Amino acid sequence: MDAARAAATGFKAATLALATLPLLGMRPSVLVVGLWVLSAVAYRLIAGARNASPDMRTFLLLSLPFLAMLLDLLRAPDPVQGWHIVERSGMLALAPLVVFVLRPPIDEGLRVRAIDVFTLAAIGLALYANLSIVASGLPGEGPFQHRYRAAFSAATGIHPPYAAYFTLSAALFQLERAVRSAEGRAWRLGAVAVLVLAAMAIASRTPLLAFVAAALGIFALRMPGRTALRAGIGLLLLLAGLVLVVPSARQRMKEVFTTPAGIPDAQAVNSVSERFAIAHCSTELLRRHWVVGMGQASVQPALDACYSGLADPRYADGSHDTHCQPLHWWLSFGLPGLLLFLLLFGAPLAAAWHQRDVRLGLFLVFFGLCCLTENVLARQWGVVPFAFFLSLLSPPLGAGSARDRNHR
Repeated sequence: MDAARAAATGFKAATLALATLPLLGMRPSVLVVGLWVLSAVAYRLIAGARNASPDMRTFLLLSLPFLAMLLDLLRAPDPVQGWHIVERSGMLALAPLVVFVLRPPIDEGLRVRAIDVFTLAAIGLALYANLSIVASGLPGEGPFQHRYRAAFSAATGIHPPYAAYFTLSAALFQLERAVRSAEGRAWRLGAVAVLVLAAMAIASRTPLLAFVAAALGIFALRMPGRTALRAGIGLLLLLAGLVLVVPSARQRMKEVFTTPAGIPDAQAVNSVSERFAIAHCSTELLRRHWVVGMGQASVQPALDACYSGLADPRYADGSHDTHCQPLHWWLSFGLPGLLLFLLLFGAPLAAAWHQRDVRLGLFLVFFGLCCLTENVLARQWGVVPFAFFLSLLSPPLGAGSARDRNHR
């Protein structure tokens, strides 16, 4: 095996290692990302003359949000503290750098293997969390859904919505493959069932709804009309039945219909009512800063100041952000921030539509919908899987040579 082949093998191994993200801790995941980048650099140095040329246009387009964050540091009250915020989104630049600038060997076989490893890791996460909960029991008193989610976080160190992104994006990948091909269909559908059930127990509402929307899109685009209709109705009935059976899902869905609209007092807080308080303060700040924004480092302190004046001061704890990624970037960077969000999702989605790439397109639909109720790209657990698979699955968006297109 010559040096170039050895470097290619090393990169592919690092890619599969990164695909185990659901089972990696926070610090190990940083180390694996670093290994992934270094393996791509090594391949470029060894095989650069035979490699595809860099696609700077796609790299710049996909990394624009991170570049905007770097520029925004100039108005941060404390640049060091501002950098701590920016670095959590670094994968938005690192992943496109690896795939589109360093141009290591990526083919459909590697993509499929990475998706399968990610799926097995997501199943492993679900099994580990639930076995730990069974072994130790649910903590304290109160509604089942709160106790279950607290126990899940304690067992895994992962905030439940982000675990739902892992399980349901993996389920979406496997569902698309099972519908598209009979190869391995039985185990793929079995994996979908396990992952969806695990997500039902976590009961994060928006990821579940986003999964339904994307799954219906898979049926519509991959199946004949009547078959797609039957599959869609069957899926909706199955998920509705699971909502009724799984206690955490049932209780959290019930909150949507029973929670009064309006900012809650200290005795009436749940996962729905707190969104009214968050929306009130976020839109109040946006009203004053909608053109040029207020700077990313200034958003959370301003939100906390607003929360401190509400009936329930518990929101002012530094952890209640805008819970909406496009709103967060709009508030941070002004109208250009909103444009950045639309470009980050819209350009690859347009490319996926042009190439009839259902897998990439509905992956973007899933994460785009999740971004409406969570700052998915502001935390490592959200931005790493998003940027990793977006770069791994996206075609070059710039004008490239035939050699470049064959590379993908």
